Amino acid sequence: MSNQKTTNPALETKQTLIRRYLEEFTLLTFAFYPWYGRLADTITPSKSYWFDILYFVCVFAVIDYRHIRWEKVMRFAPFMLVYFWSSAINGVPLLIFKETLRRVVGPFGIMLFASAVDWDYAKLRRLLIYITISGLLMGGVAGYQVLTKQAPQSEWLDTELDTDRTIIRVWSIFSIPTYYSIFVDISILVALGLLLTSSGWFERFVWGLSFLGFLLAQLLTYARGGLLASAFGLFVALAVESLVWACVAAAAAVIGALTIPQLRDRLLTAFTWAYVQESSQPGGRIYQWGRALENVGILGGFKGIRQLLIGTGPGTFGTQSSINLGLHGALRIDSAYYAIMAEYGLLGVVSFVYFVVSTLLEGLKKVLNTEDKRVKLLLACVLGAVSAWAFHGLTDNVFDYFYVLSWVFPLAMVL
Repeated sequence: MSNQKTTNPALETKQTLIRRYLEEFTLLTFAFYPWYGRLADTITPSKSYWFDILYFVCVFAVIDYRHIRWEKVMRFAPFMLVYFWSSAINGVPLLIFKETLRRVVGPFGIMLFASAVDWDYAKLRRLLIYITISGLLMGGVAGYQVLTKQAPQSEWLDTELDTDRTIIRVWSIFSIPTYYSIFVDISILVALGLLLTSSGWFERFVWGLSFLGFLLAQLLTYARGGLLASAFGLFVALAVESLVWACVAAAAAVIGALTIPQLRDRLLTAFTWAYVQESSQPGGRIYQWGRALENVGILGGFKGIRQLLIGTGPGTFGTQSSINLGLHGALRIDSAYYAIMAEYGLLGVVSFVYFVVSTLLEGLKKVLNTEDKRVKLLLACVLGAVSAWAFHGLTDNVFDYFYVLSWVFPLAMVL
């Protein structure tokens, strides 16, 4: 019997076509995964991770492993290594702390898939359209909340502004306005990319209206971190193309922030001594950051080199899973970087920063070296979206909220 391998061109063509459809469908599911996740949480709040496992098993099944760009995926490898090392050394049972496990395994699967995609202008633009449509549906829910004057939990109503009424903050399909603002960060930049690369008046109208709608949605979240992150992402995207336009946009943003009373009061209160004092009390951001530093022994006394370098283990202190498990002293830290430091130690936060910075630098290099005008504009807005997410992580734990990662990590693999 001959060992020579025979090929069937018709069969190969059919398999290629099937894989292409599966690839397109998976990109579509990335865009709408937040809806899937929220639905799973609603149906079975305590078992939703099984839906996630099933979903990512399907994602792993359709990856074209032959074309994975390992140089991109390896940016995340040091962080994953520290994650499993910290878990093993601290004796963290990963099947119990499954919420933290999916925050690492899930993005890794997304990265494997997205890095193997043969990205071109049309395919990237379709992904951005999918994300924008998903974001518009979220915005529709937020708009309904405004029109019907619905209010989130009382703790998210801002009654401390110098106004004669309470500001109602939209939260869309998520539990708090801050979570929703993270999605709006990305939606704003993605819609801008579609607007700048539109070829006809109808497209410009649709994507321009979407861009303005997302800006309004971000204003209605009244999330300081979201407002600043969106502004930073817009500046990055525009500065890559034209520093002059970026400065003009920055000036317009400052004028707008100072002109709108509620927005001005909301932002400026963050720089007052009264806010610093309030934030230093239990529950405040500065208090949480101090607790993170105490957990690894930087403040409050040295706790050993092991705890300094690899923390107390994933899900043990500064994330939502630690609260869900009822661990002693657990709290949710409003900063991705401080939360990672508390649980993964200095090695964890350094490896995470390495992933973020290396991705942004590679993205910047790719944008600057791209000659095609339309592709360059799309990539610049993708770079701005990932930059906004990374910036938002300074004041909110953008890595702890799992569902936004299905937007961020495909875009990161494009860069």
